[in-house]
Amino acid sequence: MITKYTLKDGSERFEVDFYLGISDKTGEVERVRKKGFKSYAAAKKYSTKIKYEYSNNLIGTAVNSDKIRFEDVYRLWFKQYVHTVRENTYITTLQVADNHILPKFKKYYMNSISVEMCQDIANEWYSGFAKATMLVSIVNRMFKFAIGLGYCRDNPMSKIMRPRNTHKKEYEAPFYTKQELQHFFKCIEEESPLRQTILRVLAFTGLRRGEIMALKWKDIDMVNNTLSVNRVLAEGIKGSVFHNPKTKKSRRTISIDKVTMDTLKWWRVYQKSYLLKYGINILNNDEQFVFTNKENKHLNLYYLGTLIPKLLAKYDLPHINAHGFRHTHCSLLFEAGLDMQEVRDRLGHSNIETTMNIYAHVTTNRRDNAADKFENFMDF
Repeated sequence: MITKYTLKDGSERFEVDFYLGISDKTGEVERVRKKGFKSYAAAKKYSTKIKYEYSNNLIGTAVNSDKIRFEDVYRLWFKQYVHTVRENTYITTLQVADNHILPKFKKYYMNSISVEMCQDIANEWYSGFAKATMLVSIVNRMFKFAIGLGYCRDNPMSKIMRPRNTHKKEYEAPFYTKQELQHFFKCIEEESPLRQTILRVLAFTGLRRGEIMALKWKDIDMVNNTLSVNRVLAEGIKGSVFHNPKTKKSRRTISIDKVTMDTLKWWRVYQKSYLLKYGINILNNDEQFVFTNKENKHLNLYYLGTLIPKLLAKYDLPHINAHGFRHTHCSLLFEAGLDMQEVRDRLGHSNIETTMNIYAHVTTNRRDNAADKFENFMDF
């Protein structure tokens, strides 16, 4: 319907108001209403155009799919991906993709990317990057996403032949022997109480760095000498965030040796007096973080990664990193006679293969002494 109306200055205008139909997307009535046409002819021309576009499904159609670039899909995919995984997983994936995927594909239209192009890029990834399989998987998912949106017609990455990953390194498990660990703690006897305590917990519990930084005093049972892992600190989009442990195996309660528990008790007393000097009275608050700075804020994820190299250089100690202390703990558990399942439960491995991989690298002493043990057992 086209109707005429008059403005305050006496001039005439025309309004378009008509029914289009029922939306097949929402089931609701769709109408068009627009005012301000200076002539009946202009209003009629507009209404005819809209009715034609609607009847031919031209209204609301996507832009020309042949002109959709990979970068457009890339940004849109990550915009949705962030809602499907943990923040730290999203950040890690985005960093890897920004460095290795986007530079290869960003300038190309989706429909111009060929199987040959994907094969050449995959060959390069597999020859020079340990996480090549991850990169191929991400691009695969992006193409599937784009096909679903009608932005391209095919997924060339799904048709490549995946090469053998010649760059993939053997599993590495840096660790200290019992003697090296003893020497390490002998060297740091004059370091601050915080440093001594957090490194003791790191080496004698096998906790991951995110698990240690998230510890609260309510997680330490000083009567039964146990420690519970109930949360982890992770890198988020806008800073550090706390998560529940990723798997059921990661949420665990482990026993603590007497020396480590005594160290924690000593540290709790010291922490109270230390913070009180800065006007912070934590009393016996169980929600208090175990390891904090002078502002009573939890330590960040990079604290150990910064501290350990400094100590190694200061005391001229063999190379090890924060995760290496977890491997050290694993090594000593095996040396102490614990079986595979006991070690797996203590370290919170969701997959027994992870424990077995570490075992294969930390049992050097056992392998070297195997012949002697066998000879002593046989005795003839």
